Amino acid sequence: MTALVVTDCVGLWRRTLLVEADGSRDESTDVAWLQGITAYVDSRGFAGRLSQRGDVFEWSRAVDLQPPSEHPDAGRMRWEGSTLIESGVHADYVEHWVRDEAGRSPCWGLMGRGPTGDYALLLRVGGLFGWASSSQVLIAEVDGPDWQALGAHLTETELRAGGGRWKIARTEGIVDL
Repeated sequence: MTALVVTDCVGLWRRTLLVEADGSRDESTDVAWLQGITAYVDSRGFAGRLSQRGDVFEWSRAVDLQPPSEHPDAGRMRWEGSTLIESGVHADYVEHWVRDEAGRSPCWGLMGRGPTGDYALLLRVGGLFGWASSSQVLIAEVDGPDWQALGAHLTETELRAGGGRWKIARTEGIVDL
């Protein structure tokens, strides 16, 4: 078995199983995670940057529509066949993730910072995009109605999208709107 690295995670992932600390199982909640080079958007209402130390992966949340957690969002990940298994480090849980066969190129991400210090993240992986701001988190198809409604426009120093303006704080990949 080969070791897992962050770049192996690029693509759209769907959760097929969650096992909580009490042993309860959830196989029906629709959860999607769109992963770029390091930037990610999670349909549960958060987005940011994925980092790795050994086999521990941490999802730093620049945008989070959920109540703050007492611990970092970190898990150990490994392959089991074509399923990515995530086991909690600070919380007792196991999640199974399966990658959609959608394209993974182009792949880029853009993080912007608003005038009040809030962040927004725009991510593209293949024909999909992820958007996260203080008012909305979504994963949808590029050129679909959600993409059109977002109205993303990029200048050298600024991202305009979703009715807001953010100074570009960080990019990854070749950003091309």
